[in-house]
Amino acid sequence: MADKLKKSVIYLYGLPSFGFQIFIYVELMFFSAFLTDAVKMPVALAGSVLMITSIFDLIWVPVAGIILQKSNLKWGKFRSWLLIGPPVAALLYVVQFLKIGDSMTNAITACAGFIIGHLVFDVYYSAHIAMNSALTDRVDERVKMSANRGIFNALGSLTFSYVGVRAIQEISKALNDPAMGYTTVVIMVALFMVLCYWIFFFLTKEYAFRGTAPVTEKKESMPIPEILKQLLHNPPLIGLLLIDLGRYVGKFVVLGLAFYYFKYVLNDLPGMAIFMTGLTVVMLLSATLATTVSKIFGPRKAYVGALCIFIAGLLITWLVPMSATAFKIVMLLSFIGYGLPDALVVAMYATCVDYGEWRTGKNVRGFIMALLTTPIKVGNFIKSVIITTALASASYVADMAPTPELIQAIKNGFCLYPALVMIFGLVVFVILSRKLKDMEKDQADKKVLAES
Repeated sequence: MADKLKKSVIYLYGLPSFGFQIFIYVELMFFSAFLTDAVKMPVALAGSVLMITSIFDLIWVPVAGIILQKSNLKWGKFRSWLLIGPPVAALLYVVQFLKIGDSMTNAITACAGFIIGHLVFDVYYSAHIAMNSALTDRVDERVKMSANRGIFNALGSLTFSYVGVRAIQEISKALNDPAMGYTTVVIMVALFMVLCYWIFFFLTKEYAFRGTAPVTEKKESMPIPEILKQLLHNPPLIGLLLIDLGRYVGKFVVLGLAFYYFKYVLNDLPGMAIFMTGLTVVMLLSATLATTVSKIFGPRKAYVGALCIFIAGLLITWLVPMSATAFKIVMLLSFIGYGLPDALVVAMYATCVDYGEWRTGKNVRGFIMALLTTPIKVGNFIKSVIITTALASASYVADMAPTPELIQAIKNGFCLYPALVMIFGLVVFVILSRKLKDMEKDQADKKVLAES
């Protein structure tokens, strides 16, 4: 794998992520609203839909990894999924956001679209991530592609915030049908997502089998128990999963409790819109700096240092009373600690693939790269627990007076609890990632030996 990648491949590696962010944000922001307000589904039934789909969303992570690891299609082990996965997922996404019949019928179609669709999402999303390490073994190229993905992620979020939200509102109003407004926008973003993946599919034609066996070879196949066992032989991967879990818990809790913090702690609810936009801008700027910072400190030190900034910002906010302006400044600076690692994390998972192969002699790239979504989904679950615990501890009722107990409960949930989760993940990662030094020393010794 000596030849360098084309610049178009490196700098458009994040294009599928751009399309996926615009695509998935309809669900992240509006799935529950679609069920309750557009379909007029009873809250209890909508809650059941959300619970059932969340359970399957978590179950599908290892399943998708195993499918990706054991499959080997004609257009490349990972690359093939960029062609066949997106259109299937697009169709199922439309089913998820389609109003059909009564509430129970809609609950069934929404669950079916979500459950089957998310399994497909996880496979082709992970396939794209896996291509980071499959396309090249050069650390600088992996970091550039990872950082590029972070930039496109932030651009996708920003684009949907400005275009997608308004499109749903305007189309719903024009059609005088909120449900059809959602469905129309879903069709549009689904087609755009497919286009982004297909463009990258065609860009990588000459690299279809890099880092993988051709379809006629079976040497990469291994039993499922052996695939799962690889996790136990990869301490750096376990550490990375835990530190990444802490990072996502921090992000999700901040986003989930921002409304309560601005309303009850700061008494500045109008300022929330500026704050949320600021977070996206900070993540975009952080991603653009990731390659430079990684060159200076290395990806692991850059990740750890950035997360320390995130933790410090949360603890300062928890300990020190602040005005609304001071809070925004501190938290926006703190989110550098989320955005910069987000741009490096794919390259770090790729290093864990290398470590696993170095230690065991077996490559489970597809399975390991699919695990990247595990911290996201577990983090979302922990976020729900933290928010529920924080609000319940103050006996929260909508529009209640901002009592000292409520303010402290919100601050604990917003700042302290996620900081503790991040500290735990950080410590475990620092300890377990030391194992990577053994691989790096061995590789350096072999390189010296080969040159002598």
